[in-house]
Amino acid sequence: MNIVESMRIALRGLAANKMRAILTMLGIIIGVAAVIALMAIGQGVQDSVTKQIQGIGSNLVIISPGATQQGGVRTAQGSAATLTYEDAQALQDFNVAPDIAGVSPEFASGGQVVYGGQNFNVRITGVTPDYETVRNATLDSGSFINKGQLDSLSRVAVLGATTAKNLFSGDDPIGKEIKINRSSFQVIGVLQSKGGSAMLGGDDNILVPITTAQKRLFGGQRGFGVGSRVSTIYVSAASEAQVDSSIQEITEVLRERHKTTLANDDFTVTSQKDILGVFD
Repeated sequence: MNIVESMRIALRGLAANKMRAILTMLGIIIGVAAVIALMAIGQGVQDSVTKQIQGIGSNLVIISPGATQQGGVRTAQGSAATLTYEDAQALQDFNVAPDIAGVSPEFASGGQVVYGGQNFNVRITGVTPDYETVRNATLDSGSFINKGQLDSLSRVAVLGATTAKNLFSGDDPIGKEIKINRSSFQVIGVLQSKGGSAMLGGDDNILVPITTAQKRLFGGQRGFGVGSRVSTIYVSAASEAQVDSSIQEITEVLRERHKTTLANDDFTVTSQKDILGVFD
């Protein structure tokens, strides 16, 4: 039997069972389309998350408090207050950490922000001027926090794009006064939209000088008094090739300062590549 004869028999079979043939073709078409659609959606979600993670900074290394031994129990990452502002300053010493390009300590907590009749609970993050470069923050209007405002514990604030929109409904917020936890702050800047959650440096947040956050906003509430505890330290490696070496430098500096070893480290160091690997 040649190919032409085989095709004739197949076509006669299809013609004799039209409904079965149609249903079979539909099953194949729907199945293939579903697989293609699922793969496209998955790739789209992965690209979106990857873009958000890459948007929080370049060659980023994240230092979190925790993994410390307390009462015989090793606690989880982020569960203990073990990092200080002085730790961040030590990492800025080029002589001990030459592969680090920038350091951005943060002191974060939730807070209530009020302007006129608008009232929201948002994430308030105390930062230094280095936040702008380490975290790839771009201003849409106004100015960023400077060293003078940091040193003087100024009550100034830079708003995320969503926070500015929610509070001011399109009006220019620069120079306006808002209340954060009942304290008056002057808005000096608004960030461009980056997308993502506030935890990733997204749009639903407010930035203030870290000294103001530590000593005026949250110090008493968080049990830190007027100390220099920080929530997280973000470090930018000088290049992608220097991320691993910067992690080694960070670990050595913090172990020396905290008098710890591998067995009882009270901090956790995570690279941007580690986070992307988890999402992948």
